[in-house]
Amino acid sequence: MYISKIHLSNWRSYADGTFEFVKPSERRPVVLVGAMNGHGKTSLLFALYVGLFGRFGLRHAEGFHLFKGDDSPYYREAIRNFRRSSASSDEPTMIEIVFSSVDQSEKVPEIRIVRRWFFNSNGQPKAGDSFETVELFVDEKPQQLHTGIDAAVARLERFLFKADIMPAFFFDGEQAQMLINNSGQDGMKKAVEVLFGTKVIEDALDEVKQFVSTSHAKLGGKRNTDSQQVRLDQRLKERDGLEGKIKGLEKSIRELQNAREQLESDRRNCQETITRLGGDKKAELVKAHAEVDKADGEKRNAERSLTEATKRLGLSLAVCKLAPAITNRLHAEGARERWENLRDGTMNRTAEVLELAAPAPPAQDALLEPLSVEVRMKVRERFQSAIEHIYNPPPTDCASEYVLGHARGESRNRLLNLVEAAKGQGASDIRARAKRLSEAKTVLEEANWRKDRIGNLPDDLEKLSEQLSELTEQISENSRKLGAADNEIKKHKSELQDINADIGKLQELLAKLGPEQKRIAIAERVRNVLSELNEQLHPITVTRLQDSVTKHFVAIADKRYKNGQIVFEENGKPLLRRSNHPDALIEMMSGFERRSFGIAFSLALAEITKKRIPLVIDTPLGNADNLYRRRLLKSLTDVNLDQIIILTHDAEVTGPLFEEIENQIKQTFLVEFDEDRKESTVYADAYFEGVGK
Repeated sequence: MYISKIHLSNWRSYADGTFEFVKPSERRPVVLVGAMNGHGKTSLLFALYVGLFGRFGLRHAEGFHLFKGDDSPYYREAIRNFRRSSASSDEPTMIEIVFSSVDQSEKVPEIRIVRRWFFNSNGQPKAGDSFETVELFVDEKPQQLHTGIDAAVARLERFLFKADIMPAFFFDGEQAQMLINNSGQDGMKKAVEVLFGTKVIEDALDEVKQFVSTSHAKLGGKRNTDSQQVRLDQRLKERDGLEGKIKGLEKSIRELQNAREQLESDRRNCQETITRLGGDKKAELVKAHAEVDKADGEKRNAERSLTEATKRLGLSLAVCKLAPAITNRLHAEGARERWENLRDGTMNRTAEVLELAAPAPPAQDALLEPLSVEVRMKVRERFQSAIEHIYNPPPTDCASEYVLGHARGESRNRLLNLVEAAKGQGASDIRARAKRLSEAKTVLEEANWRKDRIGNLPDDLEKLSEQLSELTEQISENSRKLGAADNEIKKHKSELQDINADIGKLQELLAKLGPEQKRIAIAERVRNVLSELNEQLHPITVTRLQDSVTKHFVAIADKRYKNGQIVFEENGKPLLRRSNHPDALIEMMSGFERRSFGIAFSLALAEITKKRIPLVIDTPLGNADNLYRRRLLKSLTDVNLDQIIILTHDAEVTGPLFEEIENQIKQTFLVEFDEDRKESTVYADAYFEGVGK
């Protein structure tokens, strides 16, 4: 799949600009679009986001991450800011984008979308639905969008790709390092959805929840008012409440993460200012703050680990004494359950066996015909007693009654496993966790001491140092709140798991009420399986993402990081791990290395998805040195995609670099800005003077 056309009308500096892309080949997937700064590169990149997905694309565009999809005035203002200022009031702003198939044998349809925005004579967006229109064509056949312009988004996501993976394929190289911030918990969740399609599981889970809710509503007038049904209603209400609390906490976590991103951005700016101001101790100051931040994070992790272990200690101590009795009792009740199942299975066929042994009427059996009715009944009674005697008395290892009758079958096996696990939680584990906390506190104290002893700085640096300390404390407090919210979510999820198990048992008991209840019981089991699967996929996807990002990062970054490994911490923050070196947070590394990580993160997602989506990157090389440019350009051109569009200024892909990748370049464009007309003009098969043929 490749972009075959982009047509911009009254869009920023483009009065009427068209990019007609020829079909790329496997050996020549690269397109170079040259333009000086301010001549239209960023406008072209932004046009892909809103041209394809409108307000649903805006939230993923660079600089609009905090946009909420239902904030219509914000969206209208964003589009107004990109409208060509000299456009006539009766002319709309228009973006047309066409996607075509590289291989016709795949029978992938051509997709064309035309999005227009309309304005009043005073330049303000028109009110209501008259502001925006969308036309969608599949193989030039217009699609009916009966439910409005938003219906085009679902169609495009089915034919092309999801809107939320656009940042992995269309991004600004100058701002690629922002992916460090966005690769936190929310960013990791999106990356997981991209990698393994877990969004499908979440959608299925929502569908199952909706089915269960609807089914319960249908049965509202038919429910029995016995104690089991009342308890089920109570547990369902408790579950809904817990799920609401979890959603609220997740929202709070996202808000805290956004605040943390801003604080960390402020701290980076402060650190960069300190670096620019100079001073003999500037490097020591930055390093000291980094050590304090890292030590503080280790202390919080150790505290959380010790708290969780302490909570389980009481259960462990109790189980150590009661475990043999509980285990023996569970085995005995298991033996009784197996004996009852065998006995009941045989007794349920007693009538069938008696009919074979003593059929009625006796006239059909020559053996019993001479016997009187009384004798025949005694014969049947003797047969029945003999059958019952097979299973009496019960085996010696059977329990005489059910004390733990709530745990049967697979539930009994899980309980046995939990008992064994609880026995393994002992004092040695507590001591190890306490030792880790003590060591973390010592390291933090030493780091604070090293930071505090750096003195005699110039006045400006002293003020910046105080500001840096304040920001570090705010980040620490933010992290504490994030940790508390995360622990609260874990607690609620544990309670939710117990409630789901109880609901499943109650549903099984009530399944006798009819087919609808049986379907609800099955749906509850499916819901639990999907929830567990969604949780289990996360560590698998994180490992795969780490490996792929590492491969691209070491290929782009400085050679001294060649043997490093990118690792995502529990909070999603990336760090570089090397043998015989301390872990290095990516956000504390140089600007080029942060950009290398951002681009490596995007290339990893582009590679793992296996989707034939074009890669469009704006200004990837910046003012980097020649060695860095060669490594980065090689990494970009080595990605196995149908089309790679690189937006560049005149100082990036210069003569020698152009010659190195010339055999991979399919097409070039040059965008020039006319100062007199205030308009950008697109020239196909052209590039900067002195570069290329």
